[in-house]
Amino acid sequence: MEAAEALTLTNSPASATARNVRVLEFESPSRASAVSRIRARVRKLAGALPFTPEELDDICIAVGEACTNAFRHGHNAAHPVIGIRMELSPDTLRVFVSDSGRGFDPTQICPPGDGDLCEGGRGIMCMRGLMDEVVFRSLSPGTQVELVKRAKAKQTRV
Repeated sequence: MEAAEALTLTNSPASATARNVRVLEFESPSRASAVSRIRARVRKLAGALPFTPEELDDICIAVGEACTNAFRHGHNAAHPVIGIRMELSPDTLRVFVSDSGRGFDPTQICPPGDGDLCEGGRGIMCMRGLMDEVVFRSLSPGTQVELVKRAKAKQTRV
C-alpha cells in the first residue's frame, strides 16, 4: 500500500476539539507519482465541507502545487517523505504540506513576467491566487506551507 493511501486520523488536541476541528495527517513518498493520490485524498476529505466544485478544484490545484514544490525543491534523501496535515472545521480547511529539505526564503522568489514562457516558477503565485491564505514557515530542516480555504457558500447536503 502506498503511504499516501494510509490515512491516519489523529487525536485532536483539546483546543481543536473545543473549536470543532478534525485533524487528519498522513505522509507520502516524496516523488512526483504521489502528487495525484495526495490531491485525490484531499479532495475526498474536503468534500465533507460546504465547498462548491470550483472551490474543491482550487484546493486540489493549490495542494498539487505545494506538493510538487516539496518534491522538487524540498526532497531530502535521508527522509524522503512529504507530510500532509489537514484541519477541517465547519467552513474552513487548512492544509499543511511539509518537507525536510534545505528550505528557502519565499520573499526572495520573483514571480515570472507576463511574457516569460519558462517552465516552472508559478506555483507560489498560483497557490496565493487560489487560496484565501498561504503561509510559509521554516522548519529545522525543511519548509511548511499552510493553505487556507474558507467556504464561500453554504450548501445543503442530501
